[in-house]
Amino acid sequence: MTMSPAKSSAELRQSLLGLLWQQWAALGIAGSTPPEGDWCVDLEALLLVTTTQARADPRLFDEVLDWLWGNGQWVNVQRLRNIHRRIALGDSRVLSAIADWLCQRSTLTKWKPLAAADGTNAENPEPLFRLKDGRPQPMFGEVDPIFQRHGLVRGPIKRRKLSQQPNPRPAAALSWKLRALFGVQARCDILLCLLTRGAGYPADLTRATFYFPRTVEEALKELAASGLVHTGHTGRKARYWLKPEDWQFLRTWSKPAGFPRWVDWPRLFCAQERFFGVLGNAELSPMLLSSELRRTFDELQAVLADGCLESAFTASRSHTGVDFTEALIADLHRLAGSV
Repeated sequence: MTMSPAKSSAELRQSLLGLLWQQWAALGIAGSTPPEGDWCVDLEALLLVTTTQARADPRLFDEVLDWLWGNGQWVNVQRLRNIHRRIALGDSRVLSAIADWLCQRSTLTKWKPLAAADGTNAENPEPLFRLKDGRPQPMFGEVDPIFQRHGLVRGPIKRRKLSQQPNPRPAAALSWKLRALFGVQARCDILLCLLTRGAGYPADLTRATFYFPRTVEEALKELAASGLVHTGHTGRKARYWLKPEDWQFLRTWSKPAGFPRWVDWPRLFCAQERFFGVLGNAELSPMLLSSELRRTFDELQAVLADGCLESAFTASRSHTGVDFTEALIADLHRLAGSV
C-alpha cells in the first residue's frame, strides 16, 4: 500500500474541501476562483455536505453563512430535508443551527422547520470546528448563543458581507438560473435533469431529484403541456425528454460545448463521506479496516446504483483482506479526480 488509509482519508478530504470551495465560488462566495468545470452545482447537496466537511475549514463555513444570509431564499428547503432524510447526507445538528441563525432575517422564515433545537444537544455541547485530523478545535472566549442552543460551541459570527448573488452565465450555475426563471420549485430540478441527464421515466426522475413521486408526475404533465418537453409511452410507462436545441437560450457559456454533464452530487457526497469516515479511523487494524470498508460498501450499494456510480468502483468481492482497502482507496482517488 503506497499510502496509509489515514493519510489517504486526509488527502481525499482536502480534495473534497477544494471542490466545495469551487462550487460555492460558482455561486458567489468570496475567497476562491470560480471553476471552469463541465458540471452544474446542486445547491442542496452542496449545503448538506458543507455541514460536515466545512467543520474542518472555519473560513469556508463562515463564508457560506455569509452567502446564505443574502441568498438563502434560493435554497429549496423541502428538497434539502428530503435528501437529508433519504440518504443521511449532512449533519442535522449543524443544519438546524444554521437554519436557526438564518431565521433572524424576516425574509428567511421558510427555514423555521429546520431550526428546532434538541435540548439534549445543548446539555452536551461540543466544539463546532475540528482540526484536520478530526480532533475538536479548542475554542476560547465568547460563545455564539444560537449555535450553543444546538450544542455547538463557536465564537460569535461576524459577517464579512463580501458574498454576491450567483453569476447566471457559467454552466455551473445552471440550476440557479432555472430557479431565477421559474421559481424555487420541483420543475427546475426536473428540467435540469432532462437537460443534463437525458430522457427518463417519472420513477427515474423522482430518484434523481429527491422529490415525491406525485410532485414529479404532476410537474412533468405541466411541462409536457408547454410543448417543449415531450412524452411517449412504452407500454403503460410514460417517458419524458426534451430537445436541447429548444433550450439553447439558456446556454451563456463557452465551455462545455453543450449542457453540463449530470453528476448525482447528493449520492456522490454521501458515499465519499461514509468511506472517508471509515478510512480516518486510526484505531482499526488493517484487517478490521478492510472488513468495515466492505460492510460500508455493501450498505451503499443502493445509493451507488441510484446515483449511477457503480461503474466508478473496481473494488469487489474478488478483492480480499487489505487488497480491498487498496482497491477502494484507488477508486476514491480516481473518482475525486474525475469531478
